Formats: sequence, structure tokens, C-alpha cells
Amino acid sequence: MTTHLLGALAALSTSLVLLVGCAAGPDELDANTAAEASDDDASAVPSVEMDGVEPRGGGVNCACPAGQEYQNGLCYPTCRSGYGGEGPVCWKTCASGFKDTGFFCHRDSKIISANTSKCPWYNKCGLGSSCSTCPAGYANDGCTCRRDAYIYAQESYTRGAGTVPTCSSY
Repeated sequence: MTTHLLGALAALSTSLVLLVGCAAGPDELDANTAAEASDDDASAVPSVEMDGVEPRGGGVNCACPAGQEYQNGLCYPTCRSGYGGEGPVCWKTCASGFKDTGFFCHRDSKIISANTSKCPWYNKCGLGSSCSTCPAGYANDGCTCRRDAYIYAQESYTRGAGTVPTCSSY
């Protein structure tokens, strides 16, 4: 029983030493240990030489008929003006100032300072009066002007499942 236990412990300790040695890698060894390892085990670590290797490859050139565009391996009718194609769907371009987030157009909220130059010194934010002003599209909150976040769904239409392009290899 003791012999089996000692054998198992010896195997476990050898495994841990190998595991720690592999995890440490050559960058984490000190200079003396690295020099010894390179002298003893020069053939243990494979090296890859890249001199003289030039990747070469061929390809395929595909084309679509006039009035269609190549996308994702298929030909689709070109989208109407103001729309951009993504596969079988044409999506309307978001309005100026909006960010395209996929199915939606999104504008972040924004708060800026109001123009309070016409407000009296005792009511600098123009509370209860109309002396502070904001640019068009902003709500007047006294000392600040606020434009709320706004999200709307993009208009879209389908342009079909797509057709197979004419391809040739080069």
C-alpha cells in the first residue's frame, strides 16, 4: 500500500514539475537556466524559419449583371437612392445626426448652456420668464437647453434572395 502511495506521489510531483516548467516558458527562466536548457535540450523546442516563404494563392473573380451588386457571394439589385443594401434587405440611410444601430437610427441626448445674456442679474437662469433662449430643437430648462434621446426604426424593403454571380478563376 505504501509503495503504491509513494509511486503515485512521485508521478504527481513529476507532473507538477513538468506543468510548472511548461507554464513558465523560456521568457520566465533566468539567464543561467535558459543557457543550460538550450545546451541540453536544443532539439526539444522546434523552431520555424520564415526566410524564403512566400504565400501564393489563387482566387475567383465574380461579377454581377448591370444594375446589381455583389455582396456575400450573391448578386442583388442595387438599392434605391438613399438606401444601403445588406444582403436581401435595403435599409434607408439614417437622418443627419443619427447613428445607424442596425434596425434603428439613434440620437443621443444632449444638454448645453442656454443663452442667458438677456436675463437680469437677479434671475440669471430666466426662471419664470422667457429671457433665456435655446437653439431650435432644444427644450428650454432655464440655464440649460435639452435635446432628448430619440430612436426610430429604419425603413426597409426586400430586394429578393439574390442570384448566383458569374465567376472565373485567376
